[in-house]
Amino acid sequence: MSQIHYEIRPYAPGDETGILASFNRVFREVCGPGYVDRTLEYWRWEYLRNPAGHRIWVGLVDGVVAGNYSGTPQRFATTLGPRVFVHAVDSFVVPEHRAGLKRPGLFVSLAEPFFDDVAARADAVVYGYPVKQAERIGSKYLGYRRVRTIEYLTRASGEGSVEVPAGLRVEKVTRLGDEVDALWARGAGDRRCALVRDRAYLQWRWLDVPGSARDYEVWLVRRGAELAGLMVLRPRHELVPGGCCIADWCVPAADEDAARALIARATATARELGRSTVMAVFPPASPEHARLVRDGFALQSSAQWHERILMHRTFDPALEESWLIGNWWYTIGDSDLV
Repeated sequence: MSQIHYEIRPYAPGDETGILASFNRVFREVCGPGYVDRTLEYWRWEYLRNPAGHRIWVGLVDGVVAGNYSGTPQRFATTLGPRVFVHAVDSFVVPEHRAGLKRPGLFVSLAEPFFDDVAARADAVVYGYPVKQAERIGSKYLGYRRVRTIEYLTRASGEGSVEVPAGLRVEKVTRLGDEVDALWARGAGDRRCALVRDRAYLQWRWLDVPGSARDYEVWLVRRGAELAGLMVLRPRHELVPGGCCIADWCVPAADEDAARALIARATATARELGRSTVMAVFPPASPEHARLVRDGFALQSSAQWHERILMHRTFDPALEESWLIGNWWYTIGDSDLV
């Protein structure tokens, strides 16, 4: 049997057509009849319009995409200075070119130059929430290490009542202004390691994404004319059955009233839409996690439904594993899970 020759190289303009054809083929098989093909519009939004750029490697056989290893860079603010993290997403190999665990195959052959490129660019961390097969391959061949299994903070939407505190006003928006940058700057000092939630990122991530009007709601809370906080909802999302998901959050940690106003809005939205559960994800040591527990949210491991494991590989000695575990602040919206 002759050996297959793979052309492995970085993304070149026009590759997206072949990447997407193979991607949709793979995920139709994985996800079953309910899978809806990803569109070129969505792919170009995710990678080509990302304000932080992209990291994409492809493997081709006779010009046909057999595999892809890709990531979306994210600008992070840390107490050690600005960094770039890369969220590894959408990687795949078509069935006839998979090697499994018995030997390094095309998946690893794509990942190795991807990681070499990350290191050459001085990106700090690659992370993701891999499926079981990718987790096993990543742990065995690619230096992936576990941060934690994700736990969901959940509360029944019909349980008790949450009111918007006096003097605050909550509004839904479809565009963001420069005031969001000032909001991020006021709260950034609360986080030792967090994705930069400025206007450019939030507008791209939540309001410019194809289908955003259907899938996401962006809510602002104001104290007079001043912007006090921002929340993104995915009102219908099944990470937890019947869930109304708090996908993103930008509220200074000390502003309890602004946080309460947004939680009140999330609860009201869930009730209005007949959703049974309000859910969120914050790291265990964060003030937001503690606040939601005080407000009656309970912890449920994602393993109860479909286990989500945060894995990472660090390329920056200053951001070693124990430091990341203790200081990395995130929401579920930092990932592609929502």
